[in-house]
Order: sequence, then structure tokens, then C-alpha cells
Amino acid sequence: MATICATMSTGNAEVPVSREILIARNEEGDRSARYALEVVAEGDHWRSTLAKLDERGEPEDGAVAPRFYGLTREQARRRMIQVLENEYDVVALDTRDH
Repeated sequence: MATICATMSTGNAEVPVSREILIARNEEGDRSARYALEVVAEGDHWRSTLAKLDERGEPEDGAVAPRFYGLTREQARRRMIQVLENEYDVVALDTRDH
């Protein structure tokens, strides 16, 4: 799955949002997990959130990391990806067909 960029309705406004599925693993490949990364425009900044996915691809309960903010979509996205890079050796887009 590639990055999906769309808009979401919030009351009377359309808000830009991007969603992507990331796979994170260690170099040996014996530990991996999938995550859903969402980046949403909020006025003059962007907010990113991260959810760990279970084996069915559904978000697990609980926060993986606090929300991160950035002046651009890419800045908010990279801040959240850095959280995963601190824990895993490889973090990439999950390009498998789901």
C-alpha cells in the first residue's frame, strides 16, 4: 500500500490527510511489526499519529508515541518515523497487497 492522500470532512471544512502503512523490522528479520501512520493538516501546522496494527491489520489499543507536530506534512511524518527508527533497524512503506 502506498501513501494515500485525501481530504476528510470535519464539520464544514475539508482537511488534507495522508495515511500509509509502514513495516518496521530489525536487521535479522526476527522482529517486525506493521504501523498505520496518519498525518493531518491542522490550520498552520500538521499533526502525525501512529498506531500499531494487529495481524488482521486493525489498530491495537494504546498509543505508540505521543502526537508530533510539524510546519509541513513531511516534517510531521518524519518525526513519527524517527520514533520507529529508534526502535527498529529498517522502517519502510509496506508495499504488499492487502
